[in-house]
Amino acid sequence: MAAKPRALRPGDVVGVAAPAGPVDGERLERGAAELRALGFTVRVEEGVLDRRGFTAGSLQTRVEQLHRLFADPDVAAIVCARGGAGAGRLLDRLDADLLRRNPKPLVGYSDVTFLHLFLARLGHVSLHGPMAARELAEGERAYDRASLWHALSGEGVPYASDPDELLPLRPGRAEGVVRGGCLSILAAAAGTRWALPTGEDSILFLEDVDEPPYRIDRMLLQLRASGALDGVRGVVFGDMKGCSPRLDEDYTLEEVLLEALGDLELPVALGLSSGHTASPNLTLPLGVRARLVATAEEARFEVLEAPVA
Repeated sequence: MAAKPRALRPGDVVGVAAPAGPVDGERLERGAAELRALGFTVRVEEGVLDRRGFTAGSLQTRVEQLHRLFADPDVAAIVCARGGAGAGRLLDRLDADLLRRNPKPLVGYSDVTFLHLFLARLGHVSLHGPMAARELAEGERAYDRASLWHALSGEGVPYASDPDELLPLRPGRAEGVVRGGCLSILAAAAGTRWALPTGEDSILFLEDVDEPPYRIDRMLLQLRASGALDGVRGVVFGDMKGCSPRLDEDYTLEEVLLEALGDLELPVALGLSSGHTASPNLTLPLGVRARLVATAEEARFEVLEAPVA
């Protein structure tokens, strides 16, 4: 059973860290204001606006941000400022014992998938959701407030898709622990000690943006060949924005996905709007149980438990 952090209450401190790419200060302030509007106190960690090449400051600065936020008992949750690149370099330097002793909701997507993998290896729940200088900076039109609020506070009901929200690609029924994140990051981690956990019944969530179909096929092949799909009982893809073939091609993205998954007998659906999406960004808890049911007519995905205690 994954370690669930405590549920947040109004007034709790939410820390903002920048583990990956450089952060725009104006967008960050708007995102912090949105978190305050949700009822939280916001602490933007020292060094978040640093810049070094394609990252938000030095490796040491970014590691220290996370260590301070996880170690501070006054900080109840951590929201990443943005994705980009660079989070994978942190993994060798993170204090696993410190993070294991201090489970807290960590929210983000894209390159933050590396951190979700790290926390999964510790047995912790984490949150694939909107980031401070991205969707939160654009206000409620850019993120799904109900799923974020439930994921942080436990109030309301777990996320469940509407009947017409997902496209069924292969019928079936599955239950398992939600794993996954950004496909390109998961493929990069395959075969390393940060790879997707296996040996459990799981529902795999995969999303990415602006990747041509041949790269999607290659990354799914990498996951399959590395054994990352062992125990997967169902697959739900994100919006896969910008990943469809050109209009003059004679194949579809859906055909590419099904061919890449080959003869795996499991339900498959497409269109869950978490991560890189043009729709309001859903907060998807990783490490909790969920159900995927697909028929020829529709697909339904539902989270079965709260990610906080």
